[in-house]
Amino acid sequence: MKKYNWIAAATLLLLTACQTNATGSFKWAEGGVVTGVDGKKMQLDIQGVYDNLSYAGANYLAGFKIDKEGNNYPHIVQVRDDLSAVKYWPFEHIPNDIFIYQEKIHAITTNGQVYTLQDERWNPSDKKFPRESQVVYSDYKNDLVVCYPAAMEKTGDHISGCISTSNNWKLDIIWFTIVPKVCNAKLHIVEENNNSKLFKQIDLATGKTLKSGAVKNLPEDICKL
Repeated sequence: MKKYNWIAAATLLLLTACQTNATGSFKWAEGGVVTGVDGKKMQLDIQGVYDNLSYAGANYLAGFKIDKEGNNYPHIVQVRDDLSAVKYWPFEHIPNDIFIYQEKIHAITTNGQVYTLQDERWNPSDKKFPRESQVVYSDYKNDLVVCYPAAMEKTGDHISGCISTSNNWKLDIIWFTIVPKVCNAKLHIVEENNNSKLFKQIDLATGKTLKSGAVKNLPEDICKL
């Protein structure tokens, strides 16, 4: 099991994660405090929470657990809406995104490996995506749109883009921290290249560009582009 600096890792993941800190009446905070549907609060044994998925009465949170020696390890935690049950799973690599595929809970780790939650165990699947991949769209069945950023280091991997698993299209675009987002059934992308930004609106079914244009003032929510 690898040790991590959760503060540095969570900061990077929070920059790029597609996540929210509230799902219905269940709420969570980065420090690991969760609030159930009845208003009760609980401190989880994780910190640096950066991703959440709510499904079928349970919530799945990714963060870092500190052991008695002070070492930090990546975990996914399952918490029922009413806080009646909590379960922890350790991971070798940091879970980068939690999502639903074929109506089952899945996770992608930072090395691109996809895991499936089955019989209360996370089992590696036959799917693997590029490093730092995250799901920006899922129909809960067979269609996923997965996007992966270019490395910010000069010596890193600058291959980045988005792919559709069921419609078989691939976009080679450069993005770093502005995560592509689905807005009104269209994929919004801000391509970052040579200190300039180019907005593209993509059709989810075909992967074709519907609109494009230079971005001068980037809104906080790219759905407003």
